[in-house]
Amino acid sequence: MARWLWPVKKLALTLLLSVQLAIVTHGQTSGMQIGVRSGIDNAEKARRDTDPAYAQDDHQRLRRYLLASIKEMKTDEKLLKPVNAQAIAAELNKVLQAQGFRPVARGEKPEIVIIAQYARGMILNPYIDPDKLPITDFRHGLHGPPNLSNTVPATTIVPHDTLVGLEAKTQELNYEKLAIEVSAMKYPPPSDPKKKPELLWQTIMYADDPDHRDLNTIMPKLLASGAPYFDKHIDREHEVKIMTDLPAGHVIVGAPEVVSDTKK
Repeated sequence: MARWLWPVKKLALTLLLSVQLAIVTHGQTSGMQIGVRSGIDNAEKARRDTDPAYAQDDHQRLRRYLLASIKEMKTDEKLLKPVNAQAIAAELNKVLQAQGFRPVARGEKPEIVIIAQYARGMILNPYIDPDKLPITDFRHGLHGPPNLSNTVPATTIVPHDTLVGLEAKTQELNYEKLAIEVSAMKYPPPSDPKKKPELLWQTIMYADDPDHRDLNTIMPKLLASGAPYFDKHIDREHEVKIMTDLPAGHVIVGAPEVVSDTKK
C-alpha cells in the first residue's frame, strides 16, 4: 500500500495492509528491477525533519520486534508456485536483524509487531489521483494508510522533476507485480478493541513479470533490497529502483538508486 497492495475483489483485510490488485501482464526481461516504496508515521517524520540529532540517533528508534504473521493476499490471479511462508519468515528475520532490529527474547515485550503480506497484483499508483478515477475503477478513492508519509494526498501535486517521464512512470506502475509488504505496528495495541493498532512504518518491495517469476526464488532479493528502507521515508514520487541480474538462477543486488529523473 507503496507500499500499498490493493485486492481485485476488495477483500476484507487485516488492520494494517490495504491491498487491492488488478490483472495486467508485463513482458519478461533478462534481468530484474526491484522497486521499493516506504513511508513512516507523519508525526515521526515531522520530528525527524526538525530535529537532526534525533533523526540521526538510531537508539531512538523502536527496534525490539515480534514477527507476528506472514500472509498471502489472495487475488483472482494465482502465484506461479505456492509460497513457503516459513522461508519468508526466516529471511525477514535475517534482514531485520542486519538493519539493527532485535527479536524479542523470552520474558520481554516487543516495541513493535511486524506483519508481512505477499501477493500478485498491482500497487497503488502515486502518479494518479485516486479521487479523479472513474467510480468503476477499484482504485477510486483509495489513498493508502492515512498516517503514512508517502500516502497519496487528496489532491495530487506533482513536482517538476517528476513530470519528466511521468507517462512512462505511470504506465510502469500499472503493470502487475510480485510484491512483499512489511508493516510495523506499535506495541502494546490500544486497550479499546474497536481502535486499530498504530501503524508506524510500511515498506513494499516489488518486481515485474509474475507470469514467469517464482516469488520463492526472488523473495530473498526483494527483502534484501527493501530492508535498508525499513522505518525510513521515501518521497511518494521517488521510488527506489534496484537493478539485479539473474544468472543461473542467482540474483546479484546492485547499488540502490533513488530515481528522480531530474531534467537537465
